[in-house]
Amino acid sequence: MAQAQGYKSQLVMDFETTFGTTPTTPNAILMPIYSSKLQSKQNLVEDEIIRNDRNPAMPTLGNIDLSGSIEVPVDQIAIGYWLKATFGDPETAGDLGAYTHIYKPDNGQPSLVLEQGFTDINQYFLSNGCKVSKFSVEFGGEGDVKATIDVMGAKETIGTTSFDSTPTKITLTKYGHFQAAVQEGGVDVANLTKGTLEIDFSLDGDTYVIGAQGRRGNINDGTLQISGSITALFENTSLLTKAMNATETSLKFTLSNDTDKSIEFFLPEVMFERSSPSIEGPKGILVELPYRAYYENNTDAASIKVTLKNAQASY
Repeated sequence: MAQAQGYKSQLVMDFETTFGTTPTTPNAILMPIYSSKLQSKQNLVEDEIIRNDRNPAMPTLGNIDLSGSIEVPVDQIAIGYWLKATFGDPETAGDLGAYTHIYKPDNGQPSLVLEQGFTDINQYFLSNGCKVSKFSVEFGGEGDVKATIDVMGAKETIGTTSFDSTPTKITLTKYGHFQAAVQEGGVDVANLTKGTLEIDFSLDGDTYVIGAQGRRGNINDGTLQISGSITALFENTSLLTKAMNATETSLKFTLSNDTDKSIEFFLPEVMFERSSPSIEGPKGILVELPYRAYYENNTDAASIKVTLKNAQASY
């Protein structure tokens, strides 16, 4: 019997109209991934009954936790579907192959169908009621820019055929770290070695309901928590002074291929946490400053705004 091979596997995504229900007319997208660790796990709960016998009694089944992380490329097209999964439908403008999609936090989050297909052995693991619980990306280094997307779901169904046998394939154009730029306070910063961004959607997955055989009955949205850090060559105390004085600033991380193909993560209101540099050896000193983003009174009326420019007409 053949063993399933990773390179023959696939992850397809679709958006649910009703939480936990596969669309009647599927419109799945074949998503490019580096890895997908979405798994359904059910613990065995030790039985503590006393029965005049030293041997353990049969365990009982616990609740089912459908969750895991998916690592994807930050690219021109596919990343827009993940952004839709996190923020909802974007505001889109443009024409003739040059479109701008703007994503902001909405008072709700769509639910997804995610199917891991092991096509060489015809096994398909369909996960319903999935929501993005965290979205994180790191800038700096070399190679591809990758995003890690943590997912929480409701139920898993295993079958021998896919729910959509003809998913839409995406033309993949990836972004590399060499295409990144950073602005702090509206000014280009040239001495940063690393920047991170994490969005925690604070989902409530403690929603196991009676009669669902240990599955979640819903996944409730929560308040966003946006954080990260920047690491800079320690040349002066300008950034550290802002942290010490609790001075509000902004951060913008941009990846760009050319004038009309780019993705921009803009945090209009940011405060740095105080974190003094340390001496760790004879090499150059770095200073790492954690930050938190928020919404108080900026003109975008958002804690984060993501602007995606590409040739895709809609999401």
